[in-house]
Amino acid sequence: MKFVQRVFKDFWLLKSQKIYFSFFFIALSLILNSCERPTDTNQQNDGTPPAIPTGVSIVYSFDGEILIEWNQNSDLDLKGYNVYRKSSTTNFECLGFTSNNYYFDDSLSYDTTYHYKISAVDIWGEESEKSLEVSAAPINKYKPDRLRYININARNWVGVISIFLSWSPGYESDIAGYNIYRGLSSNFTADSTSFIGFTSDVNFSDTSDLVFYTEYFYKIRTVDKGGLISEESVTVSDEVYEIAELVFPPNNGFVNYFNYFKIKSLKTQARYQIVVQTNEYSGELWSYSFNAAAADSMIEIKFTPPYLYPYVYYYWRVFTFSGNNSEPNSISPFFRFRIKV
Repeated sequence: MKFVQRVFKDFWLLKSQKIYFSFFFIALSLILNSCERPTDTNQQNDGTPPAIPTGVSIVYSFDGEILIEWNQNSDLDLKGYNVYRKSSTTNFECLGFTSNNYYFDDSLSYDTTYHYKISAVDIWGEESEKSLEVSAAPINKYKPDRLRYININARNWVGVISIFLSWSPGYESDIAGYNIYRGLSSNFTADSTSFIGFTSDVNFSDTSDLVFYTEYFYKIRTVDKGGLISEESVTVSDEVYEIAELVFPPNNGFVNYFNYFKIKSLKTQARYQIVVQTNEYSGELWSYSFNAAAADSMIEIKFTPPYLYPYVYYYWRVFTFSGNNSEPNSISPFFRFRIKV
């Protein structure tokens, strides 16, 4: 079963005329593989099929997408419309049912001509004859829209270093993938000299020659199935931090009860979080977040756990965060300690 993937098809920009057309597609109208045959009603069946839909036309036919519309049928017992489609290699088949007087067909081939007919269906399941035929080939004409919302997260997660990018896909149904570009300043040009990779996914992990405390800038350009490329996206940046050095308690330490953790800070200002767990995988006992402007210096963090049992292993680690990111930048390995009586 194929569902409408767009709740709203907000607009198509006809770039040659610089005119915006707004078409709203409500997801309550689900597109089904089989034709609709509803029967539930309190009205009486007059035995007459609905009128044949008129005014069927192609509104939009570009970039693997076709929008068809027709005049609203005036039958009082109308349920909706069946949409039929064929190509040069297929016969007319029911594509789906809609209660609207338009239908959006996407993920099509650029060089194939698609033919459509519409029939009306009433609440009794009576179906009209099919409308006059309309046809179109959704040629590849417009480049994709530029990406505007990109998330970035530099990562040094237990020694694995990367910069992770993620984004939401565009509305276009003919997207082939995304070109990723990297530079050392915000105004770099996204071209062949800064290209670092391509992905058909909506995320990308850069692991190439990353240096600690170096700010890397990224841009993305969307590529459609016909090879048209969007304008540059917004620029995002981040830098990979080293792992904060855990000083006290030492790993496998068997220590007296203590009031302060000790760590050595990074070589730059950062946000930190210390977490204490009852095991390596879960069971958070205590955590504390703080900012530290001091670079490459010893920091003491007051430890106020709800309880500690002697001779029991506890596990602690330190997370660091860059910018306003909610995902950690660097993650230390666990150190474990026990408390003496």
